[in-house]
Amino acid sequence: MSELYGRKFKLTILLNPRKNIADQLLAEYNIPKTAPEIPAIVIEQNSLEQNALRVTFDVDYPGLQGWYYSEICIYNFNISTLMQVIDDGAAVSLEAGYINGNYGEIFNGYIFQSLFERENVTDYKLTLRCVDGQRLFSEEFTAFSLDKGRNNQVAHYNAIAAYSQMPIEIGNIPSQLRTTAMDRGVTVFTSPAKGLADLLKNYSIDKTNDGCFFTKKGVIKYFNMNDPLKEPPIVISPTGEGGLIGTPIQTKYGCNLTCLLNAQIELDIPRVQIKLDQSQVRAVKAAQGILLAPFDYDQTYQVIGVRHVGDTRGNEWYTYVTGINNQGAQTLMETTQERGL
Repeated sequence: MSELYGRKFKLTILLNPRKNIADQLLAEYNIPKTAPEIPAIVIEQNSLEQNALRVTFDVDYPGLQGWYYSEICIYNFNISTLMQVIDDGAAVSLEAGYINGNYGEIFNGYIFQSLFERENVTDYKLTLRCVDGQRLFSEEFTAFSLDKGRNNQVAHYNAIAAYSQMPIEIGNIPSQLRTTAMDRGVTVFTSPAKGLADLLKNYSIDKTNDGCFFTKKGVIKYFNMNDPLKEPPIVISPTGEGGLIGTPIQTKYGCNLTCLLNAQIELDIPRVQIKLDQSQVRAVKAAQGILLAPFDYDQTYQVIGVRHVGDTRGNEWYTYVTGINNQGAQTLMETTQERGL
């Protein structure tokens, strides 16, 4: 199937990533390393010939503030390398798409469990159960102190991420965070999630409670559900580059659809939009107690859930999308009640 469709993928496994972080710190201070370089395992397919191991994956990002699990299976892996992956904690990056089409990174996270089994008489399979998202941010730990007048709130914000057990990259700084000098010293001894939430609560200009944090690929972003969406929308059609498969189905808050694997469709901040072209959304039957969103006649939806599924030697190479109406996902019954119907 890869020969027919020109699929492209790259799986990178970085063994013991904490060791690499330590080596970077040693290099900054010109301290010689006492251990050899930690290798990275790379499996890739970037031509029409099937010259790579068979890899299957199921990458699932079901919501904006989720605990994201993904499974990556590698068949007939080298045994000695396999044991390294099982023994060491490892960071995983997966890129997928097409040689002459959409291609990009669809997962970047950590292995929390490795499973090895014999699937058939001749095939051995290594399953990497990987994790990314909110829990890595909310269940970590950070501890540091800042003196009175020494720093401002933006530095405080950066320090919470920098002093975490596994350093977190800051994607953006909330615009309502004050930048005045701190009027007293502060000691942080908590999780990064709680530390940042307390900081916004105490030092925000408007004391807003509408803000949320989104964590993905080791990057934390602050956002508000009223923030503008990403422009322009990604166009999905049956015949165009989007590769729509089947008919989108109406849901309570918008619609669900399936298309050819598209790395551009992702759960991110600003929120990604998709626009259906030359397609109709299939309505579902109304029933007592089931509220349905009215159709979006512009056929533009916010992406609030994404699942990428692929098999480098099989048929699956799809992206499943959960979308909501841009009008705020107001349900049909709520709409009719407002109109007095």
